[in-house]
Amino acid sequence: MTALLLGMLRARRGQALALWLLAVLATAAAVAAPIYLTAIDRAVVAGEARHAGGAERTIWVSSPVERASGGAVPDEFERLAAEKVQLDGFITVFSTEFLAMPADRDRAGSDQVRRVAFREDLCAQVLVVAGRCLMGGGETVLSEAAAKRLGLAVGDRVNNVAATFDSASNVFIPAGDAWTMTVVGLVRPRDPADLYWGHANRSDQDYQNDPMYVARNTLAGIDHPRELQSFEARATDGAITVERLPALRAWLAGTAESDETGRISVSTALPDLLDRIDRSREQAHEVIPLAAIPVVVLAWAVILLAVANMARAHRYEYGVVALRGVPRRVLWWLAAGGTLLAVLAGAPVGVLLGRLVVGAAAPAPARLDQSVLPYAGVAVLGALLAGLVVQLRTVSTPVGALLREVDRGATRTRTLLLETVFVLVAGAAIAQRRTGVLTGVTLVAPALVIAALALLAARLLRPLSARLAARSLHRGALVAALTAFRLARRPAAHRLLVLLVVAFGSFSFAGLATVVGDRDEQDRAEVTVGAPTVLSIGPTTRAELLRATRVADPAGRYAMAAVPIPAVSTMLPSSLAVDSTRLAAVAYWPAGDASEPVAALAARLRPDAGPGVTLTGATVAVDVTAVDLAGKPATLTGVVAPAGAVQRVPIDFGSLSLGRHTYTAPSPACAAGCRLVSLQVGLPSNLGAPARLALHTIQGQPFTAAWRMPAGASATTAGDALEVTLPPSQRREAGSLRPPDVPAALTLVSTGPLPPDGAYAAFDGPVGGTVVGHADRLPRLGRRGSLVDLEAADRASTDSELTGLGEVWLARDAPPSIAEALTAAGLSVVGRRTVADERAVLGRSGSALALRFFVFAGALSALLGLAGLAVTTITAPRRELAPLRIQGLPARVTRRVEWWFLAALVMAAVPIGAGCAVVTWLLIGTAGPQ
Repeated sequence: MTALLLGMLRARRGQALALWLLAVLATAAAVAAPIYLTAIDRAVVAGEARHAGGAERTIWVSSPVERASGGAVPDEFERLAAEKVQLDGFITVFSTEFLAMPADRDRAGSDQVRRVAFREDLCAQVLVVAGRCLMGGGETVLSEAAAKRLGLAVGDRVNNVAATFDSASNVFIPAGDAWTMTVVGLVRPRDPADLYWGHANRSDQDYQNDPMYVARNTLAGIDHPRELQSFEARATDGAITVERLPALRAWLAGTAESDETGRISVSTALPDLLDRIDRSREQAHEVIPLAAIPVVVLAWAVILLAVANMARAHRYEYGVVALRGVPRRVLWWLAAGGTLLAVLAGAPVGVLLGRLVVGAAAPAPARLDQSVLPYAGVAVLGALLAGLVVQLRTVSTPVGALLREVDRGATRTRTLLLETVFVLVAGAAIAQRRTGVLTGVTLVAPALVIAALALLAARLLRPLSARLAARSLHRGALVAALTAFRLARRPAAHRLLVLLVVAFGSFSFAGLATVVGDRDEQDRAEVTVGAPTVLSIGPTTRAELLRATRVADPAGRYAMAAVPIPAVSTMLPSSLAVDSTRLAAVAYWPAGDASEPVAALAARLRPDAGPGVTLTGATVAVDVTAVDLAGKPATLTGVVAPAGAVQRVPIDFGSLSLGRHTYTAPSPACAAGCRLVSLQVGLPSNLGAPARLALHTIQGQPFTAAWRMPAGASATTAGDALEVTLPPSQRREAGSLRPPDVPAALTLVSTGPLPPDGAYAAFDGPVGGTVVGHADRLPRLGRRGSLVDLEAADRASTDSELTGLGEVWLARDAPPSIAEALTAAGLSVVGRRTVADERAVLGRSGSALALRFFVFAGALSALLGLAGLAVTTITAPRRELAPLRIQGLPARVTRRVEWWFLAALVMAAVPIGAGCAVVTWLLIGTAGPQ
């Protein structure tokens, strides 16, 4: 029996080879999906980990530690936390710090407090700009920003005292004995982007509050009541992999539950990174089945068609064998054995082929392991069932029908019923898909719709082909007539056309999805970046950022200053402060998303404001009458903005006394002139009567009614004074008096309304805001956020004005020399980001990587369609035109009919398939793969 079966395979080697090839393709299509998914998982994890922010790759474990009665600091946290942060692939840095204030003061505001810190292995991570690094006790080194803020240089001695916050007076007070340190060096980070420098991305406050670094023995010898100790565990390259994700999740969950005291704090954005990885992987796992399942089903359909043609071609042989009394089980084995051997022989080759093809196209090294065996088994089992059902059904036909090679009675009603049910299922899948349901048959809704449209197209092609045949025959075009008759009357032509339309339709749909996905990716990249090129600027003041950008581009055609404002809460999302005079010329603006032209919106961002107050001199004097202080101590301070790239400076007029007095404050920064930012009246925090002041002049300039009062306060002019009533409050801004050049409310272009109280978060906290324009999406911010004018927001803020988040946005036609011009104007360009860079980031997402497989699956579908056509040619019976040959039809005509029949199928299937893809996309809409 085996010899007979092998002899049949040799005699039908062309058909056996064709079936073997189809089995190879079916198995390769089945195993390609899990192999590609594994590669996507690795690529997503590696890409997200490589480009994650510092906060997402660092775990910060901290705890406040009280000094013991004898002055020693317990080491309990240091021992326990060191064990807690032991993670494979992570390295740790220990640090400890406390707050201090100038020793010559009996109280200090938050802007006068400095941090004293020890950080493990500091000297190996810095470059010495001046002096040297730490070597002994009583020494400190400062960053350049901290030295500028504190007004210190190498060799200076600084007297400090530990500070603690007094909630009753809302200030910091001394907490221990004073001590003296010597500044021995100025340093800067060897690599500012290194994770050594902290668990969070550096913000404006980080640059303002760089600590005074000391050695461990120096810190231990300083009298301070408590310190904040911490361990930072930093992920190295290779620490975050697919295999380690469960362990990291388990560690995070265990850490949250392990601290029974509640004093140990764990701060990390690692869960955000893990969530983003999971979302990206989920996107890929949604798209891959959408592409893989239809390809495997199409492969089964091709095998089914091929085996059906083979069975029809050999019905007479099976009839002769059955007529000689061969047992039915032997007849079944002879019919099914060839299919069985060809499919089983093709399976291992298909697995290897899938590995090779995916390895060449995958975004990361593809691995072949036992996990692909179930998928290969499903492909093989489906191929076997498809082939065996057809073969066994054929040989079960009565002997007479086999010898006469007569098809079983046509069941047109049953076929039509099945096609109708299929079309209805496709319609239901469309309805569910458009509602966002992505389960069950909706996963393969595009393939179902394409197949349903292919069935309808094949039905319509029959009468069209019959009419074309009659017309061609009437004109004497014999070849065209015979070709059209075959298309109209041959059942195999109907099935083959459906197969080809599905194949080419799948390929076209994949191409359409790629084009749309590429367009959407470009749109997302443009919105995310905000402009063709964005330059990151080193620490500077916001005013200097504006001035230098305008100097580098005086015409305002291709450079715009911008500063992001991080989100404060869900009610106050992220904002972007921009030089609104250049917004329309530089920024990308999503087409159709603005309520009116961009230039008009940009003009609305510039609110009306009065004249500023300019102070000149080394001393500032203010004439004030304290009418009523409610029996509580009150203070008067101010903030001034010196000219040039110098951060704002606080000035202190001291305590207020009842009656009219002239208060003075040293202000060496104003010797060349400065702008008054604000006056701050220190109010009592407890309930009581309001404070009443009469403001006369500041540096000889009168107070007017145009000065901005805080919420809840009132002001009236009386003679030469501005009388102000300030109720007590725990809020610092409740005592803030602002000059006329500060806008009463910032004007915003927003994607949504402000909170009910109209609050808007500027650089140092909430201020009044008014929405003057609406847009569905905004540059950089997307669908949630607000744009504000940078100059107006800067004037409305009372912080130091120093920022490390400054940016300069460049238009597409910006000259290459713009970076040099910005540097010459006084800015330091520390980074560059383009739309192409953002597209590279988006290209690493799971959906983008999965879309590549969608194209691969579409190409494989087209290949299967052509393979089905070739197999049909090989396995089709050659006797269909034999009666015409007997009647004298030349052989060349029959050959031409055969070739024109195949060509006609392809020429019809390609445009119909493309049309089906377009219709499918329109029906599914945005629920398609993007």
